Amino acid sequence: MPSLRDTQPASAQVLYHAFVLLLVTVAGLTDSLLYQHSKELLAVYITGDTSKLAQSLQQGDVAKALPLLGIIFAFFISTTFTAWLGNRLAGRRAPVLLALVALLFFVAWPAGAPDYPYSLVVLIALAMGALNQVCSQESGVTFMTGTLVRLGRILAKGEVATAAPLALRWLVWLLSAWAGALLDARFPPFALLVIAIWSLMLAAFSLFSAIERCFTTQDA
Repeated sequence: MPSLRDTQPASAQVLYHAFVLLLVTVAGLTDSLLYQHSKELLAVYITGDTSKLAQSLQQGDVAKALPLLGIIFAFFISTTFTAWLGNRLAGRRAPVLLALVALLFFVAWPAGAPDYPYSLVVLIALAMGALNQVCSQESGVTFMTGTLVRLGRILAKGEVATAAPLALRWLVWLLSAWAGALLDARFPPFALLVIAIWSLMLAAFSLFSAIERCFTTQDA
């Protein structure tokens, strides 16, 4: 059964894809900062944390395992709760969830330091869990592996035009991570604040535009 986005007018689909790219910028900026300040505990996607958790358990290192489990749990609880909340918000899903993402970054900002404390990484994990639920039509916007897999499948079918949004998503992540590294190098005390403000701007954009129509119904 075709998804909602497949049955929308061309203009609505363009708006949808553009908005998803904007969501990817939040993840790319954040991931770049975490690699600089929290190499052992990541929060944008959970694959690396899960592998590190397995390694810690194999070595019997509970002291390392418990923080990793906490990050994974925070991400999962957040993405589950915000999916539940988003399903009840209908057309307000995007602005409310993005406002929540912005709030979490605002709360995290004062704790920013050369090495991010554990509490800050937990807040970012909560924010990323929520970010992945802003758009109910997407399986996730904070990781690129699935995107490249889907891109490869589409290109294998010769559907170059259809592949463009996915290729752009990877490029936007790359550019956003580059921008995050530059921001951290030039204005490190304000990097998290910039992400908070940017998330709030996206919330306002989704509130005052027709983008809400892209997020009211989940895939069947």
